[in-house]
Amino acid sequence: PEKNRPDRRRRILLIGCIGLVVLVGAILGIVAATIGLNGNTTTAARGEGNNGESNEQFPGMENPTPIAAPTPLPTTQKPTPPILVAPPGPTTNISSGMPSGVPSGMPSGVPSGMPSALPSEMPSLIPSNKPSSTYSFSPTISAAPSSSPITSVELQRRQDITTAVTAISGSATIDDTTTPQHTALAWLLFDDDLQLNASSPNLGQRYSMSTLYFATTNNGQTTWINCGADASTSPCSSESQRFLSSSSECDWLGITCSGSGEITNIDIRENGLAGDVSVIIKELVSLSSSLEVLRLSINALSSTIPTEIGQLSNLQSLFLNNNNLVGTIPTSLGNLNKLSIFSVGNNGMDGTIPGEIFHPTLVGLDLDDNNFHGTLPSEMFTSSLDLRNIDIGGNDFEGMIPKGFGNLPKIAILRINNCTFEGELPPELFVSTSLRMLVVSDNNLNGSLPDELYGATSLRDLDLSSNEFSGTVSTDIGNLKALKTLELQSNKFVGTIPSTLGLLSNLETVDVSFNLFNGTVPEEVCDLRNSSAKFTELVADCNGTLPRVTCTCCSACEVGL
Repeated sequence: PEKNRPDRRRRILLIGCIGLVVLVGAILGIVAATIGLNGNTTTAARGEGNNGESNEQFPGMENPTPIAAPTPLPTTQKPTPPILVAPPGPTTNISSGMPSGVPSGMPSGVPSGMPSALPSEMPSLIPSNKPSSTYSFSPTISAAPSSSPITSVELQRRQDITTAVTAISGSATIDDTTTPQHTALAWLLFDDDLQLNASSPNLGQRYSMSTLYFATTNNGQTTWINCGADASTSPCSSESQRFLSSSSECDWLGITCSGSGEITNIDIRENGLAGDVSVIIKELVSLSSSLEVLRLSINALSSTIPTEIGQLSNLQSLFLNNNNLVGTIPTSLGNLNKLSIFSVGNNGMDGTIPGEIFHPTLVGLDLDDNNFHGTLPSEMFTSSLDLRNIDIGGNDFEGMIPKGFGNLPKIAILRINNCTFEGELPPELFVSTSLRMLVVSDNNLNGSLPDELYGATSLRDLDLSSNEFSGTVSTDIGNLKALKTLELQSNKFVGTIPSTLGLLSNLETVDVSFNLFNGTVPEEVCDLRNSSAKFTELVADCNGTLPRVTCTCCSACEVGL
């Protein structure tokens, strides 16, 4: 027994050492696990801090894929995950190198090299930099640089407005960064002080008015004569009238609204507007239920009148005269059954006049100084019997002057000068007791004057010049008591100048030159000329070595024929 004592001591010591090693190993394992967990917690905290800062660039309009608004991060602080400790029990293998069949209660401090086979149930808090593979038909708008975060509410506002104006103009137009519609949308989103929402009742018309501005200023590169957006180059009597100002669009120059705030009248004449008129009209379709007057005359608008003009169903007056328009009159104007005035004079338009434009409501027609040709449609004299003012001069209309003018009992102004009409002056022209002005100069008309002319006692201005009229001028011309202007020059009238002209106390201008008149200007005419301050112009063939007419009171004498 004494011999075995040293061996027993060694075995006890060995067992103690082994136990000590196991104990130390367990302690080291717990410490290592704790350090790893703290490291993960720190990494997660850093990730949360980066995501809390607004370093996301709002997607640009040039990228057609919209980015959904990220879910806002919770404002409450994450609780610190508990430190998990291995359950008590004998440790038989500290590190076997084999994966455990049972999930460990401790998170690993090292990321796995293998991707998870199952998708995460939690959404990512950090937006992906990878573009979506699906194409969006609704573009997103690039945000201007900002030092403050873009809230999800603001992102939603922008997306909703984009959707609303895309419904008006179409995605292809909004996507195109060169269009005035694109520029108008960007202005609404970022620069408009009112910062409207998609639910704002005036969003559509404010968008249409800003599109009108950008469409007529080369996307803001030029300006208007008055009340343009640039105060340094475009004066305005009131800043509230300035386009793109913070005031209501109903206060902007030339804009009139109803009591309910809907635009009824756009009158921006003679103000330096330049651009494609078709773009403007297409965008105004959104105002079709309220717009009554569109007046953009005496500007520099170009292109053709689009067929969409026929969708402005409430339109009553359309003034596009004195611009640079080309093309034909669209037949879709026939849809405008409230239209009373149609004015496209002094442009470069052509084609024939469509009968569809003549509605019972039409009272004013201005087509002068274009390149229209053909004959006047019969609908003009059967469908628009309330026509009062007609100006179709300066075109290439042909044939005889239609007798259908006699069907227009209310006509007051008729200008059919500088065309290629031929034949005699039809008596039917003088049926209307309201006729104040008749201008048929510069045609190929001939024959003598009809007796009905001398019964048109409402006439104030009569211009028969530059034709081939012949015969005498009746003394019944003294019946035209309202006459102010009488232009008979450049014809083939014969005989003497009627003395009854001296009875016309309202005369201001009389030109009888370049005719075959002879004799002396009557004393009655000279007395009127000398006594009337209004009668300032009297011209006859009283010049030359052998003048046809003798005149002692003429303001000017011509040599004549």
